Amino acid sequence: MQSLTPSNPSFFIAGIPVYGNRILAPMDGYSDQPFRSVARKLGSAMIYTEFINALEIVWRNKKFARRCLFSETERPVAIQIFDDNPIRLTASAISIVEQFSPDMIDINMGCSVNHVANRGAGAGLLQNPKKVGAIIANLTHELNIPITAKIRLGWDQDSINYLEVGKQIEGNGASMIALHARTKAQMFKGSIDLDAIANLKQTLTIPVLGNGDLTTNAEIENMLSYTKCDAVLIGRIAIKNPWIFAGYDFEEVPLSLYLSTVREHFSAMVDFFGPDRGCVGFRKFAKKYLTNKGIGKAKVRNLLTTADPSLFAEKFETLLQWIEAGNRDYDLE
Repeated sequence: MQSLTPSNPSFFIAGIPVYGNRILAPMDGYSDQPFRSVARKLGSAMIYTEFINALEIVWRNKKFARRCLFSETERPVAIQIFDDNPIRLTASAISIVEQFSPDMIDINMGCSVNHVANRGAGAGLLQNPKKVGAIIANLTHELNIPITAKIRLGWDQDSINYLEVGKQIEGNGASMIALHARTKAQMFKGSIDLDAIANLKQTLTIPVLGNGDLTTNAEIENMLSYTKCDAVLIGRIAIKNPWIFAGYDFEEVPLSLYLSTVREHFSAMVDFFGPDRGCVGFRKFAKKYLTNKGIGKAKVRNLLTTADPSLFAEKFETLLQWIEAGNRDYDLE
């Protein structure tokens, strides 16, 4: 496997060295511990957890704890939290640091889904830059680990304020910022604004990460070169091509590496979640892994509708052996 990991740090988050400039973006429902470990092994330079609602932490809902678990090989690790309330955010961050000892706390200020943003959390915070500053100030005062944030350009095209928000974040002591170069209103539609990432990098002195629409090595290298950002966050494409962290576009991935990775990922899901939940949780990854290798919809559907974990594992391995033998199934219906 080729490696993109440099021998010297690419940049520092406060005093924490980061080796590399490709990082798995936090994705709700996908950035669980098994998938993060796969991405980290392939070359993701650091790890973000799925975002965690501060309400779950202060209300002592035990369900959030599994999303905070990480292995030592994943470090440096940022546990990401979201809320609209500065007091709850600080209290939950303190609790997380005491329980799980992450390397940093990241505040989600970019989630665009309505049930988060419309309550004033996620991208909803962008409507109040001074509140953003107060949140960061509280966190940096109470915690002795780096505080980072992920933002968007603004709420909509009429309220683009990422530079003002970025200055509030840096000015109140944060150690890094990531910019998804779309507005909340755009969600994941339309083109990203590379100039905005470049402007933010030129304006701030803390590390700046770029995010949005990165699907190929060429696009990654273009963002790094054009914006001079310190690293990029890679999201949705990583679900079907985690090998992007090792520098491979999907069609370039060696068959042996493809097979070893997907087998390792499936095994990790079962070990972490147990056979039943592990197989259910792996379905969304298996669908991408198999259809991208030409396995037809009928065979994939047959696998994904298999409830028995042992039978699921048997069918999945049979399809991998089919691929290993050089077969392709173009019956995509």
